[in-house]
Amino acid sequence: MGKETKNLVLEVSSGIVIFTVAAMLVALIVYPKPSVFAGLLLGMVLALAMFFSMAEVLDRSMKTEDSKTVQKRTVISSVIRYVVLFAVLVIVVVWFPDQVNAVALVIGVLGLKAGAYLQPVIHRIVSRGKKEE
Repeated sequence: MGKETKNLVLEVSSGIVIFTVAAMLVALIVYPKPSVFAGLLLGMVLALAMFFSMAEVLDRSMKTEDSKTVQKRTVISSVIRYVVLFAVLVIVVVWFPDQVNAVALVIGVLGLKAGAYLQPVIHRIVSRGKKEE
């Protein structure tokens, strides 16, 4: 991965973590149960894992010249990501409903979207900090 790509990955990852912290602060006020915090943390871990998987697949795809290979690789990796996500959600709902809140887990996974939306803001803040140095 190039330097710009690594910075982008760090910025989106930071956005995921910021979203999770904000969700935990809201949960602390609205519904302060340990299962909610466990769900948010597990959701954050899944969001980060999914994002790193996407970044790695896209990085490899950019280096591959065969478009059919790229298409197969991206579709297979996307299906695997969602199957793993669905499997974790089913396991949580079936075996650990008291320890991990499934709704909080889904909200934590949505941190992936929030991280993508927060990336430009985080990039501006980081760029401003680098210019001042």
